[in-house]
Amino acid sequence: MKKKIQKYRLSIQILCLVLTITSFLINSEVATLVFLGLTIFSGVFYCGWICPFGFIQEIFGRIGSLLGIKKRKMPMLIHKILVFIRYIILGLVLIIAWDSIFNILAFDPRANFLRLLSFNMITIGAIAVISFFLIVSLFYERPFCNYFCYQGAKYGLFSILRPLTIKRNESICVNCKKCDNICPMNIEVSKCGNLRSPQCINCFKCITDCPVEGALSYGKMVMTKNEKKKYIGTLTATLSILILAFIVHSVFIEPKSQETETNKQIETQTVPSNSDESKVITEEDTKNLGDAVGIADGVYTGKGEGYKGTIVVQITVKSEQIIAVEVLEQKDDKKWFNRAYSVIPDKIIENQSTEVDAVSGASFSSKGIIDGVKDALNNADKK
Repeated sequence: MKKKIQKYRLSIQILCLVLTITSFLINSEVATLVFLGLTIFSGVFYCGWICPFGFIQEIFGRIGSLLGIKKRKMPMLIHKILVFIRYIILGLVLIIAWDSIFNILAFDPRANFLRLLSFNMITIGAIAVISFFLIVSLFYERPFCNYFCYQGAKYGLFSILRPLTIKRNESICVNCKKCDNICPMNIEVSKCGNLRSPQCINCFKCITDCPVEGALSYGKMVMTKNEKKKYIGTLTATLSILILAFIVHSVFIEPKSQETETNKQIETQTVPSNSDESKVITEEDTKNLGDAVGIADGVYTGKGEGYKGTIVVQITVKSEQIIAVEVLEQKDDKKWFNRAYSVIPDKIIENQSTEVDAVSGASFSSKGIIDGVKDALNNADKK
């Protein structure tokens, strides 16, 4: 049975690649909830069985083997240092959110590979980064997953307290270390009892290659009384932190976000037009009104392509001016999208033009909003 695990995994990886191309796994909220549930209770199956970029790195690894390229292992001392990079990136994205971090993540090969599978355009620089990691995959197993994927880091942290995991039966283990050598995430499986490393992607290659039947298996953790006490204590502390974070977000952060959004909508809807009684529009003024010149009063919608799909934009035109820009639908990550949405509509209204600069670190979302406004203007009724 264990020899067939990798065949099953390959089949699922191919299926998930197809589902990603159809955008099901990218845009489905149900799929996201399923991945999260699997991660919390049974480990990081997404990275080992579903992620298209993880799969393509494995494919290039196999191509390297067919070409006779010997697989290399990062020295353990260096690996233990480098492995923190992806957690540092995750922390910078979630907590600090520097512009430079978002600019760098615009070249994230995992996200850009998903964009390619969805038939969206990406930059030459992004293609170069994808190509770099695939070439390195000929020599090292899953280089991006190991050291740079902040999404994998996020899933890994969610999986630390999983009750289901890979177990090692120390009484029959012969310490051949085949499990260590085969592990694509460079985990020392031979030193674990219950494997709860956040690096583990549940590829089960260690179980497949183990020469002793039953030495490695997957299932409910086996713990001593002391281990159970530590586990329950860690679980309690983690849940307490999550509850506290939810309360802080609900009481202090979310109300401010809603207030900011409300104020933004009020401001965009009350922008004075050049047709106010205090000003008489001359022929010269009309030339400077902007992109809405010649468009009848009304509300119009248009579409643009964001980072993860279509952005639907609604504009309001009055007296040949754009007085409101509102996004009705979008699929981009909230943190990145909000960076663009808090700036781009105001710039368009202020300049009465779609010729505005994208927001640093949110260029895809910015372009999607701008293109949506352009499309809405093209769809608008003419006077």
